[in-house]
Amino acid sequence: MLRNQLSLSLDLALLALPAVLAEARNLKVRVSVSIVDASGQLIHLAHMDGAPAPSRDIALDKAWTATGFGVATSAWEERLAGMPASVRDGLLQRPRLAMFGGGVPVKVEGAVVGAIGVSGATAEQDEQCAQAGVDAILAALNQA
Repeated sequence: MLRNQLSLSLDLALLALPAVLAEARNLKVRVSVSIVDASGQLIHLAHMDGAPAPSRDIALDKAWTATGFGVATSAWEERLAGMPASVRDGLLQRPRLAMFGGGVPVKVEGAVVGAIGVSGATAEQDEQCAQAGVDAILAALNQA
């Protein structure tokens, strides 16, 4: 499904979505899910009934940030703490950067091929849901 591509496909996004939603239901939370390709472009968005309206945009920002930097958005808390205030403040004022948990990159052989962003619950729960989707994608690729 991805062998000759360097980016997630719609088929893989549609495979990840049920895993994300199942984890959200397991946690009893309502979330929005954004799945982006290697360039951070939206492939698929889902918004659970009852999820906060702003979570749509936040989920996309988390996925975009995870793809752009190639690290989970939860890693930014520690990274920001070690930066000079001027750099930290500059980053935090950038539009679209989401530097709290819920965005997880999808990496294949070390290359970022996309990401999943989740928003609507706590940062930890959002990340747990996103990771479930990433795990579903990687499991499918390992079986191919």
